[in-house]
Amino acid sequence: MTAEITLDLVKRFPSNGPTDPIRYYRRPLTGWLFRERINLGLRMLRDLRFERALEIGYGSGAVQVPLHGVAAEVHGIDLDADPTLATSILDALSLKSALRQGSVYELPYPDAHFDLVASFSTFEHLHDFEKALAEVRRVLRPGGRFLLGMPAVNKMMEVSFLAIGFKGIDDHHVTTPQQVAARFHANGFVVDDQARLTLPIPTIPGATVYYDWLLRRTP
Repeated sequence: MTAEITLDLVKRFPSNGPTDPIRYYRRPLTGWLFRERINLGLRMLRDLRFERALEIGYGSGAVQVPLHGVAAEVHGIDLDADPTLATSILDALSLKSALRQGSVYELPYPDAHFDLVASFSTFEHLHDFEKALAEVRRVLRPGGRFLLGMPAVNKMMEVSFLAIGFKGIDDHHVTTPQQVAARFHANGFVVDDQARLTLPIPTIPGATVYYDWLLRRTP
C-alpha cells in the first residue's frame, strides 16, 4: 500500500465535486507540487500508527489510501464531494473507508473519537477557522494528532494559481496559514513538527508555497 501520493495513484481517482483539484495532481510540473505538498505532511507521521483517522476534505479520495497505511480505521468528511464515487474507487483497491458529506463546523462524530485528524487545503477556505479548530479538538482524543496543510496566501500564489487556470482565488482563499498558526495554542494544540514546501526561485530565495504542521491536542 502506498504511503505517499503518487502519479499512478491519482490517475485512479476522477474529479469529485466542484472544488476537487485532482486534475492538477496529474500535470507534469504542477502535479509534482500538488502531490509533494501532501507527501511533505504525510512524512511527518513517520512510524506513528493510529486506531481511527478522519480526513476533512477528502475530495477525490486519494489521500485516504496513505491514511490506511497508518490507521486501522479511516473516515472522511467533505462538504462537496460525493461519498459514493470515492468509495467505489477505494473499494476497487480493497480499502474500506467510511465517507460522508458534512461540514467541518459541525463534525458528526462523538467527542474524543479519533486519534488522528488530517486536513489538506481546506482551512484557507474557512472564514471561521477557530470554530473549525474547536471541532477538530473536540473529536480528537487528548494527545491525538492533527495533520494540517495549507497553501501560502499571497500575491505570488495568486499569480501561480492564475497561471494554471484557477480563477477567483480571492474568493476561495480567505484565511492565511499565519492567521491559523497564531491561534493553535489558544485552541488547545501544540506543534510537534512542521515543514514547508519551498521553490528554488532565484529572485525569491526559499519562496514558501505550502505549510504543513503536525499538531497534538493538549489535555
